[in-house]
Amino acid sequence: MFETADEMLRRKGLVAYASHAVSWEWEGFQPRLVVFDLKRNDILDLKDEFAPGGRIDITISDVRRCVGSFDKEGYHPCMMRQVVTGQHDQCQKCASTWIPVQNCIFEPECDGVHTDCKGGSICAKEHHVYAAFYGGLTKVGMTLSSRFLERAIEQGADAIVQLGSYPNRLAARKAENDLSKALKATQWVRKTTFLKEQGRRLDRDTYQEMLDRALEPLGLRALGQVRILDQYPLLEWDLTKASIPELTARHRGEVLGCKGKFLFYRLRDDSIRLLDMASVPSRYVTVEQRNLNKGQEYVSPIPDDGA
Repeated sequence: MFETADEMLRRKGLVAYASHAVSWEWEGFQPRLVVFDLKRNDILDLKDEFAPGGRIDITISDVRRCVGSFDKEGYHPCMMRQVVTGQHDQCQKCASTWIPVQNCIFEPECDGVHTDCKGGSICAKEHHVYAAFYGGLTKVGMTLSSRFLERAIEQGADAIVQLGSYPNRLAARKAENDLSKALKATQWVRKTTFLKEQGRRLDRDTYQEMLDRALEPLGLRALGQVRILDQYPLLEWDLTKASIPELTARHRGEVLGCKGKFLFYRLRDDSIRLLDMASVPSRYVTVEQRNLNKGQEYVSPIPDDGA
């Protein structure tokens, strides 16, 4: 896509942006980008911009800085405006409000109780290990028990089932490793694999049979029934043909919808792009709000239990 000089300067952080992206979240089947408006010095939830049938116009910076932190008093921008890299979008100081050692997000070192660390707000809490399904692919993961369905939705799974419950994050991580090896299931779904599996739709009974067949030789049973997740706000298009543009650019087109980490949008020539919205937090963004919600309207059928 052609990029003007002004757009290139903005992407590189040399032109002022409107806001700082803080998080990409799901509330039921409603996605939102939480941003800190730099002019108003206030937190905003951007939702309508991602409604299927509307128009998206978002410019994303190369520059990444700590997203700050939340507490009972509200949001606090990072005082040092620290540059962040890799998988973390917070500096160590801001992250310490909920986890003392950032690496424990991915590889917990203790049970969160019997050391000086004290595990922050998550390590000593109950966790579930689950199997998530993407088309015909099985992924094993772990999450706080309180975030079980939320985690499945934010990962864009087609179905989810609980495999086990564990008293802390360390125990769940060990079980995740053991179960993924035993089931020969991945712990990470690549973007290209995610796209490929969008062309496959299996029903609940098929997923249940897949799971039961995999668990039987291990003498294991799931702690519940497979749950189908089919209420993502997506229009009917062949998403397997989507291409993945550079993230740090200006993205414009018709919104086809969102699923997990990803936003799908269509260009004038009907080609489809996939934008990794989970990689936007920590970057500066400008979201234009012109021509929104024209075309097909989508109403998310969120079930009564808030899943």
